[in-house]
Amino acid sequence: MAKLQAHRGVSSEYPENTMAAFRASVAEGYDYIEFDPKYTSDGEIVILHDHTLDRTARNSDGSRVEAGKKIYDTTLSEARSYDYGLWFDEKFKGEKIPLLRDLLEYACEVGVPVKVDNVWEHFPIEMKEKMFSIIEEYSDRLKVGFTCAKLETLEMAAKRFPKADIHYDGGDLSQERLETVAKLAQGHHLYIWVCFPNEMTGWFKGTKATPEVCRFVRQYGELGVWILSKREELEVAVRELDAEIIETTGHIKPEWL
Repeated sequence: MAKLQAHRGVSSEYPENTMAAFRASVAEGYDYIEFDPKYTSDGEIVILHDHTLDRTARNSDGSRVEAGKKIYDTTLSEARSYDYGLWFDEKFKGEKIPLLRDLLEYACEVGVPVKVDNVWEHFPIEMKEKMFSIIEEYSDRLKVGFTCAKLETLEMAAKRFPKADIHYDGGDLSQERLETVAKLAQGHHLYIWVCFPNEMTGWFKGTKATPEVCRFVRQYGELGVWILSKREELEVAVRELDAEIIETTGHIKPEWL
């Protein structure tokens, strides 16, 4: 049976990349939690999708944070002074930006694997090292997956974490590329991600999932498809594409499988 991955947690019904969304992922039975790491000006690893705060952060009175304010230019103390639930719904008032440690501690408690979005590939080397060091503290108790688009960072993650899952999501699905990916990820559980053609992925200009493309990809690793939101899309992904793992914002529920 295919696995379901919660994109930024159950972000369809909860504020994305918050502990509320991650807890909902576990409560609803998702197999994997995907999240986006960032870092603060004082070198702390936090979880946030955007480079800027203003889309999802609010002041205590509900007003927007200064437009264009970057998480990289913000201290942890200041970042945690904002509210990350109010933008989504008043009932989530009080949600704070999670530290990476917050999610890893929780994932260890409940036994759910987590997947790091490939934004980490763009971190400066000292922040990559900081993130790796934190994850290493939990690696004996927790299954962690690293999303990689670049070969050099895929190799870096694979060597540093011999038990980690490797998720290749680089767009290039050529035979030469996938042979290299499979070689670098040898000994790891390798997922290869392909874009599912729908309204949510219309912006993506690379190769889209077809039965032919997916059969080819599955020669090198398990097939992942992103990102689905409708029951009929799930039927296609399972029955026609034979996907092993499917990413959804939460619109597709585990009980549908």
